[in-house]
Amino acid sequence: SDMGKRARDEKKAAARGEEGGGAKPERKAQKLGSWHPKATLVKGAQVDKDAPISLCLFYQYVVPLWSEARREAAISFVTTKGEDLNLGGRIRVAREGFNATVSGTAEGVRAFTEALRGFDDHFKQTDFKYIDGLNADKAFKDLKIIPVAELVFYGLQSEKMLTLGTGGEHLTPAEYHEKMKQSDTVIIDVRNSYEAAIGRFQKQEKEGGAEWVDPKMRKSTDFMPWLSKEETRKQLEGKQVLMYCTGGVRCERASILVKNQLGDAVKGVYQLQGGIEKYLQEFPDGGYWAGKNKVFDKRESFGVGDPNGVGGVIKSEGKKGKNKKVDPDVLGQCCVCDAPWERYVGKKKCFACGAPVLMCEKCLQLKLDTGTKEQQLSVRCPLCFEDGRTEAATEAELIENGMLAKGTEKA
Repeated sequence: SDMGKRARDEKKAAARGEEGGGAKPERKAQKLGSWHPKATLVKGAQVDKDAPISLCLFYQYVVPLWSEARREAAISFVTTKGEDLNLGGRIRVAREGFNATVSGTAEGVRAFTEALRGFDDHFKQTDFKYIDGLNADKAFKDLKIIPVAELVFYGLQSEKMLTLGTGGEHLTPAEYHEKMKQSDTVIIDVRNSYEAAIGRFQKQEKEGGAEWVDPKMRKSTDFMPWLSKEETRKQLEGKQVLMYCTGGVRCERASILVKNQLGDAVKGVYQLQGGIEKYLQEFPDGGYWAGKNKVFDKRESFGVGDPNGVGGVIKSEGKKGKNKKVDPDVLGQCCVCDAPWERYVGKKKCFACGAPVLMCEKCLQLKLDTGTKEQQLSVRCPLCFEDGRTEAATEAELIENGMLAKGTEKA
């Protein structure tokens, strides 16, 4: 019977120490140490290696801002719920809300989002994006809860941002797709340039549709200086302005800034509801998207027909010397030899600014980033090559481009 099978399955799970087996190891919250003294780490989410997992991506801004006490209560709440529901992931918590990616069983992640709706009414309007049926190796091993000053760090205080007006109009993927067909339209890619290097909306241009615009950002704080340039104003004036990012969160504040700076000089500001993630769910053939969507979970990046993404060990291409077939859909290039390449592996960083760089399997083996100054200079991002930057990135720049951004809070 079904009940008998379930009992046997639970017994097996118990033997493996997995959720639902009644014998999972206790998970205890602890501090993350010097990397971020105020962050909380819940180690050891238990995963059944033979069962599929689910991801849930979401963000929620809150107005009015939470008090410090309310934010602390939110951190405590998600820490406890994450432990109880055996979740892994990353949750950034500010007085202005949440930005999160969590992994677990399909039931577990949904129980978590349901609990959030009960915790605070703001989450009743949240667009929770579920990705089900992924391989078990796409689960996060731990749960990190990170207090931050801003969910996306633009260097503006949340209180000031609230005085600048409202953001862009949210369009569903289908509505956004239709807008991209229109010629009096530009599409601002609100992601960092290294993300756009491997995937972007560009197929609409061949049909005379919207022009794709890359602000050439290394980090989100580069957005305001780009927006303030006279050439940017000229590029956007008289146009409908579409904006997009991975899941939608970066557009929320960026669209406020565009409307505040340009006002009636543009014909309207629109943002993609749910980001690229939702668009590719709605357009499984890719629509106007080309290449891979860079994500910040174990999938690494994914494209059309590839929900599990490319994350993991590089698959061998076979015998050396054999002609490798070049995939025409690969948009990225190795920073050293310019070969088509779209995987950020080996944690390689630009010598001059610290941003992630693409480096192919062959060039990875040369270990250029630890060689002579000339060799190290070959490990630079396209923006630094373009700008002629040759000075080594300072520790501060490396930190700002990495996990310890200025937007995280000091003790």
